[in-house]
Amino acid sequence: MNHALFAQGGSIKEFLRPNDMLERPFAGGSFDGINFETRTRIALLVASAVAVLAILGVRRLLTGVPFMPPADYRSFTIFNKDDFAALYGADQLPSKVPIEKLEGARRKWAWVQLICLIGLVVADAVLLGFRITQSGQYVEEAVELAYWAFMLAIFAFRFYATPYRPILFLLSCLGCLVPMVLVLHRDIWPKLLIDPPRERMVDARAGWGIYTRAALSVFLEACFVLTPREWYPVDPFSTDVAAPEQTAPVIEYFSYSWLTRLVTIAWKRDIEAADFDPLPDYDRARLWFNKYELNKKSTALKTMFALFRWDFLYMTLFSFAVGAFQFIWPMSMRELLAYIEKSKVPVITPWFWVGGLFFGPIATAAVWQGYIFNSTRLIIRIKAAFTQALLEKTLKIRFTSDEKDAEKAGNQPSSMGSKVGRINNMMSSDLQQLADAREFFMLVGTVPIEIILAVIFLYDLLGWSSLVGVALMIATIFVPVVLAKFLARIQKRLREATDRRIGLMVETMNSVRIIKYFGMEKPFLNRIAEKRDSELKLSLISAVYNLTYHTISTLLPIFNMLATFGIYTKVMKQPLTASIAFTAISLFDILRSQFTWMAFVSQQVLYAFVSLDRIDKFLNHEEELEQSVHDNSMEGEYRPPAFKHATLSWCAPGSEDDNNFRLSDINVECVPRGLTVISGPVGSGKTSFLMGILGEMRLLKGEINLPRKSGIAFAAQAPWLQCDTVRNNILFGTEYSEQRYQKVVEACALAADFEAFDAGDETEIGERGVSLSGGQKARIALARAVYSPAQTVILDDVLSALDAGTSKIVVEKCLKGDILSGRTVVLVTHHLSLVATTAKKVVVLADGCVVSDCTPQELPADIIGILKQDAQDAKAEVMESAAIIDVPPKSATPNGAANGNTNGKTNGKGTGKLVMEEAYGSGRMEMRVVWEYLSNYGGAVIICLLMLFNLADQLGGLANQYYVALWSDEYTNHPGHVNIDFWLGLYGAVLVGTTLLDVGTYGAWFYFQWLAAKKLHANLVKSVLYSPIRFFDTTPVGRIINRLSNDVRAIDGKLGPYLLQCIMQALEIVMRVVVMSGLIPAFLVPTVTVSILGIACGMMYAKAQIGVKRILSIRESPLMSHFGDAINGIVTIRAFQCQDRFMNENIKRIDDFSIPNEAYFNLNRWIGIRISWCTALIGGAAGFITLVSKGFSPGLIGFSLTNSLAFSGSVLSGVRYLNALEVEMNSYERVNEWVKLPEEETPTKEKEPPAAWPTQGDVQVRELSVKYSADGPEIGVVGRTGAGKSSLALSLLRFTHISNGSVVINGRDINNTNLEALRRRITIIPQDPVLFSGTIRSNLDPFGETDDTELQAALESCGLADPSEAGDSQSSGTSTPTGTKRITLDTPVTSEGSNLSQGQRQLLAFARGALVRRSKLVILDEATSSTDMKTDERIRELFNSNGNFVDSSFIMIAHRLRTVMQFDRILVLDNKGNGGEVAEFDTPLNLLNNEDGIFHNLARKSNEFEELLALARLGRGCGR
Repeated sequence: MNHALFAQGGSIKEFLRPNDMLERPFAGGSFDGINFETRTRIALLVASAVAVLAILGVRRLLTGVPFMPPADYRSFTIFNKDDFAALYGADQLPSKVPIEKLEGARRKWAWVQLICLIGLVVADAVLLGFRITQSGQYVEEAVELAYWAFMLAIFAFRFYATPYRPILFLLSCLGCLVPMVLVLHRDIWPKLLIDPPRERMVDARAGWGIYTRAALSVFLEACFVLTPREWYPVDPFSTDVAAPEQTAPVIEYFSYSWLTRLVTIAWKRDIEAADFDPLPDYDRARLWFNKYELNKKSTALKTMFALFRWDFLYMTLFSFAVGAFQFIWPMSMRELLAYIEKSKVPVITPWFWVGGLFFGPIATAAVWQGYIFNSTRLIIRIKAAFTQALLEKTLKIRFTSDEKDAEKAGNQPSSMGSKVGRINNMMSSDLQQLADAREFFMLVGTVPIEIILAVIFLYDLLGWSSLVGVALMIATIFVPVVLAKFLARIQKRLREATDRRIGLMVETMNSVRIIKYFGMEKPFLNRIAEKRDSELKLSLISAVYNLTYHTISTLLPIFNMLATFGIYTKVMKQPLTASIAFTAISLFDILRSQFTWMAFVSQQVLYAFVSLDRIDKFLNHEEELEQSVHDNSMEGEYRPPAFKHATLSWCAPGSEDDNNFRLSDINVECVPRGLTVISGPVGSGKTSFLMGILGEMRLLKGEINLPRKSGIAFAAQAPWLQCDTVRNNILFGTEYSEQRYQKVVEACALAADFEAFDAGDETEIGERGVSLSGGQKARIALARAVYSPAQTVILDDVLSALDAGTSKIVVEKCLKGDILSGRTVVLVTHHLSLVATTAKKVVVLADGCVVSDCTPQELPADIIGILKQDAQDAKAEVMESAAIIDVPPKSATPNGAANGNTNGKTNGKGTGKLVMEEAYGSGRMEMRVVWEYLSNYGGAVIICLLMLFNLADQLGGLANQYYVALWSDEYTNHPGHVNIDFWLGLYGAVLVGTTLLDVGTYGAWFYFQWLAAKKLHANLVKSVLYSPIRFFDTTPVGRIINRLSNDVRAIDGKLGPYLLQCIMQALEIVMRVVVMSGLIPAFLVPTVTVSILGIACGMMYAKAQIGVKRILSIRESPLMSHFGDAINGIVTIRAFQCQDRFMNENIKRIDDFSIPNEAYFNLNRWIGIRISWCTALIGGAAGFITLVSKGFSPGLIGFSLTNSLAFSGSVLSGVRYLNALEVEMNSYERVNEWVKLPEEETPTKEKEPPAAWPTQGDVQVRELSVKYSADGPEIGVVGRTGAGKSSLALSLLRFTHISNGSVVINGRDINNTNLEALRRRITIIPQDPVLFSGTIRSNLDPFGETDDTELQAALESCGLADPSEAGDSQSSGTSTPTGTKRITLDTPVTSEGSNLSQGQRQLLAFARGALVRRSKLVILDEATSSTDMKTDERIRELFNSNGNFVDSSFIMIAHRLRTVMQFDRILVLDNKGNGGEVAEFDTPLNLLNNEDGIFHNLARKSNEFEELLALARLGRGCGR
């Protein structure tokens, strides 16, 4: 019988009417008359019931748990056993957990389901009665009734508090599905067939009863997917809250409706961090790191597959489904067009294919989004596990090539480069590369299925001609593959160029103070511009390759398709109808995309293997610190740190990094519960001695004892501080005790500093303690070590950065005080006399060997000479502050040294926040921002030209499809008279022309985007480098680098393409609406409706995604900063044994980052599903219009159907690209914000000083005018911390704001002098030396302006090279104190000079600033604080003996009185509550003769007055 319902014009009544015209055999309750299909259905129902009972029975048998236990019984079922065991260990696994509760929404839905089941039982009973009364076959109805009654009983059992509730729910859901499927197959399917078999219609039931039962069955299953899921926590006894994702009903879970709350919030207001749902407990970092540890294999690849095997399996299964579901739409379109053009006999109603047009996009989107959902979740888990694993490994490895705190010279940097750089690169690039390769599993499932099915369907459509096209496609696939390899090489070179630029930017930002001190902004801008030009050149080459790759990849499939169509029409003489043409084009597109996809994914997989190999080498093969240090203390016993005939080195002997430095045959035991002092000249191995105790060096032979059980505290010479409050830096994870804390603060002389800080000890100190002076950083690091309850305290030269008065307080109250009483203290210092009375032992090192190990009283004569020399100066230093020290520095600020502010706020008046949280925008992107960005392209004419390109490109794309419609209609309108050569040739020309137009459009856009990126980067770097110094105090380097790397990367490669795609998609949407509505006016309503729905969803999505992205970018910085913090403070962290605390903090930050990251990924799924619904609506509407409309040709209908699908894709792409544009436009806003930063004064021609200025070091400050003689005066500046010494120095270079008075140098007011000229002609050498990576030569002369002879002389003058060995730069130089490795002009210098000791770095900075630049005015700010007395005296001698200093003036800020006693003048600064004030200013001799003066009293109290007087009489200032 022909059921006409699903043909055009059919009636719904025929579908509902019983099939009474068919003769039905009578069977009654007998099986004799039942056919095979009926028996099969009965067997399936019986088997399903038996399976349910069997599962319950086996569960009962295996567990022994009764079905109806007592009310207080606890279930045996432990869900997530593996996860629980990973967190707490298998031995902690509980035997029972609470019974699942049936409450809330789950209980309400259970009652609804129960009512449905009762309704089904009643309906089946009524139908059975009817069948019996009508003498029909009723066995199947009886079995169905029994089955529904059985399922009712099973489901009703859930209302009892039984441990079997979870499995009862699952069995009920699956069990109720069986009769529903059987009913649909028996009663509904036959009526969809146009000419169904008679026996199928005999079995089919009809009437209200069968449709009622079908409706109840469907509603019952809907209830199951609408029931909220039960949450089974990883830890069933935790107080964690379930994430909505974990309790969402199945339908909401797969439609991602649990994100609608966040979307709604974003629509009403800006998203805040508190709006996010909690992170699901199965995605937390601790769980996945523990799983990583449990699944760790020999390689990282094996570990990944063991760890994520289930995730990989789910993704692969989804990929198979995606491959199969992709063909629902094109096959539905083919069958529908074939029905309309009557090219084949239909089997099923065409409305079925309309359903395919509707449900195809929904099904495809569901599995596709499911795949992406699992893959993005995999990204979260991979990053969580491997980020934590990288940190754990980092905390274990040795940093040989970086030489953390190692006092050794001339080390060759490792060929592998900086480990710190490698770790940061693995954290960012390599883990992201692994994430990018996740599409491999889509390749595994989708590609083979889609290729096989596409070839089969093409063969069905086009016969053997399709095989020719496929063969050509396979034969030419190597062409884009080869191009891809070339492109990969260019991309690799581009990434390397980008890395070099960013590396230079990092070094520049870390050294920005010395750059600004020396006025080197322009030279560094030129260096950065060179790196940038190299990067942009490769970017341009890469774009050309990309366009070539795109052109060939597009044209090759076109030629293959043209060849196929040509053979099909010319050789096989077959008509190219609409159903064949449009379906073939769709299938060829699928084939082309899969081959292209294979090439792309293969490339990503290769990149991932490279990254995985790097990670594997680090995690599994990087050398860890060996356990060379042991605690030999017995239970209850304390044994102090000791070396027993130990020989140590930094590098493996014989390795390329080995510089032959050794601590040789060290046999020293520190004094238990007393002070052991380590001393010696610069580079003698003092810091290495401490590093050896801590186990940071290699133990070649001997033994080392370190009592770790009783705790170790450590303060490094270069203090490592975290970007946190002062208090948190001191506590360092230790419990706060008010009494102990205040005692430590007093002992470390911090109380006065806290008084001056804005928020006391709650003041933030900035990155690397940038807001503090050198002395403040050293004392906070000391306080951290002292506050620790550790029994052993190791201090590395903590006194070198302190002034004499502060040193005296620290020695008296800390080293000699109660706070360290009874603890073992090991102190490295040059100030032997300060601690001689306290020390129980003094160990003197030279050339890595112990030359003295005794009490201070037993020191040998040669050592006593050094001690005496040091003592004389030290005593004077201590007495220097006798008249000043009692006055607290009321004006000291946490940034006094940097900003010159001597009027700090009193405690409690400020927030203490130095580094403010990074601001982020709110609301939607304004069009003004887009126009601002476009203005960088070159003006209105360029923009109009680009828009014309876009318009022409879109018209060309539509022309392609419309041409196919016209060609196919020729076979309908003029069968047998089609000029194939004309149509085929013109089609080829159209395709090639539109492809070239497309390439031209992309090329034009890229070129102008390239110009805009070049301009914006140049403006950004210039603006940042010329910003005031205060900007760098309040802005972390990481934040600056983020804008100079990530934001610039977005402008380089994302912003322009996203903007182009937004314009293209907008034009596509408008054109498709116009074309479809113009050709078939009925399409106007669905297209406009879908447009409104799609745009509404897109607007909501975009606003939510922008808010999430902004928070995500903020959350990423703390994670990276914490990782960087841990690397920078690795020695301190290991010494304090607080690795676990840093690991736990890292886990917390990973989770904090994962929360918005998951929301960011999942919001894409939310919009993807909803746009697929829009696609389904327009597809279904297009199919409906196609069937009910009259008078349209098949070609026109095919064109409209193709555009209807493409229209929905355009809406989705438009929404996606608009959101991406808004997100990335944030990068432009951030860059543009900093382009407009307030800059230092712009140079003008009027303020440019003469070329020879200054000819003399003539300086006038405010009311005081000092005229120096032409032979170059030397001025010493003394005063306590906070007296304004550094502020005075910085004022001479205009780093501070001069509110009153003036500074005049050589007759010229510095306010009327260009900043760059001022700073290039005046030299300041700061206390913290800054070196650049490169060589000694490049550090002395960064821009190659000085001859090697002069550079060698500078090295020799400051004591870094021996004049007796001067000669060729390759061989010149002297032995360092190790006696084995010489410093030459070609000696490598690692980043920040970390392969040199602190003293060597200071000497090199002195040589660069004073000896090479030869300025007329040189300011030394504690430039020799870390050198020994011998080296310090040598530097002083240079001022009198070096001919380069003729006509030069020196201003030296110093703590040592002996350093300035032979200077021309001494300036004594004091802080009397109104900031730094000049207390005295005269020659040293006159100051000593002034009996009422501060300086005279200091000299008298030093007990060395006569010797200081003799030095003053020998000095240049004598008699002046």
